[in-house]
Amino acid sequence: MFRTACTTTGLCSPARAALWTGRLGHRTGLDDNCNVWHSRLTRLELNQPTLIEWARRKGYFVGYFGKWHLGRDGPILRGADRYPPQGFDRVQSPPGKVDRKPDFTFTRKYYQPGARFIEKPGFYARAAGSYENSEPARLAAQAREFLHEARQVGKPFFLTVSFNAVHPPYHVPEPYCRLYDPALVQLPASLGDSFAGKPAYQNEIMWPFHDTGHLSEDDWRRLIAHYYGFVTLLDRALGEIDAALAENGLGENTMVVITADHGDMVGAHNRFDKGPYCYDEIMRIPLLIRAPGIRPRELHRHVSLIDVNRTLVEWMGLEPDVPPEDSRSLIPLMERGDGAWSEADEAFYRYEWYNGRWFGIRAVRTPAHKYCFNPVGVDEFYDLRADPAEMNNLATIPGPSPAMRTLQQHLLSHLAETKDAMLYAKFKEYLSVSAAGSQATAGKR
Repeated sequence: MFRTACTTTGLCSPARAALWTGRLGHRTGLDDNCNVWHSRLTRLELNQPTLIEWARRKGYFVGYFGKWHLGRDGPILRGADRYPPQGFDRVQSPPGKVDRKPDFTFTRKYYQPGARFIEKPGFYARAAGSYENSEPARLAAQAREFLHEARQVGKPFFLTVSFNAVHPPYHVPEPYCRLYDPALVQLPASLGDSFAGKPAYQNEIMWPFHDTGHLSEDDWRRLIAHYYGFVTLLDRALGEIDAALAENGLGENTMVVITADHGDMVGAHNRFDKGPYCYDEIMRIPLLIRAPGIRPRELHRHVSLIDVNRTLVEWMGLEPDVPPEDSRSLIPLMERGDGAWSEADEAFYRYEWYNGRWFGIRAVRTPAHKYCFNPVGVDEFYDLRADPAEMNNLATIPGPSPAMRTLQQHLLSHLAETKDAMLYAKFKEYLSVSAAGSQATAGKR
């Protein structure tokens, strides 16, 4: 259990591209969501190889079910043996064309004076039907069918089950929508964030989910209770897949990885879904790995979603034609604990584009601090031990602190090591100006 796992990007497509290729967005060209309003990207290009191709070449029986979000029919084109009959991401838009503008007006009804809403569809609501006809149940059934066939095929297998749950909106069927009492929900400490001293865009409505002004504290409690129920529903589906492994005699010799492409704000900083932020709610992710012969343990040092790539490459004996150069194997940590890595305990993060809008964010997190370089807004620096809710941006205090300067240098080194040339040049220039300004101020004092 990796307690401090972080994503590379708090956005679906870039995070998934990093996971599948082991390479960051400036190498693959996939640095924004695919096929959304204003995005210029439609897919991860086929000349960017992934775990699917590498597994196929090594003779694995490959199955992919669920969300892909890296372009039309990607797993099929890359050679997956089994996949849903309806295919993946069947979006016809050519590059440069707007697919579909989201409805920014649907929240107007929630602002009607005197109107009361027990549910707010688009944010949280009771879904029709039951678990049995939910997306997680359908994917679990497809996984069970694949595992039964994999036992008969007799080859090593590589199965991906990619749930859209628990993505907003939280439309959850009975009984999961009422499993948790909203009155007992504890609201996020940062719910009332004024965004003073923070990048102005964090309080903008860049997607309909960002329009949260109509949500009262009671609304947030009900919304969070629906979220908890959604997680429990997903947990049931995961349990069914785990049971299918055991039933087919595959549980003892199969590595199982459970993770997410990014987190969700769920009311933190009065935000819903995700956006171009560095907050822990979307930066940190679940990551659990069960591997034959490796005893259970909790690990606390920082690891990244992208590290899952090389971990699978090593465990499966794959031979990538394009090395996953930004990924590290987690197996030493799994075998020997936190001390197996001698490098600094930190995770790096990026947010290049958000649905067609450029931000260029680069960030680094350590156990004690987080620094976010924001080209289109003020920088952010948080003391995570004194301020775990990330309310007080210390970067706005005149004269950068030694701790902030240290993280800036670590980030600069990371950009150089990963050959992030465009931002490396801008960031280096920024540091030079920042240092010169600090020295001038010190001289005046």
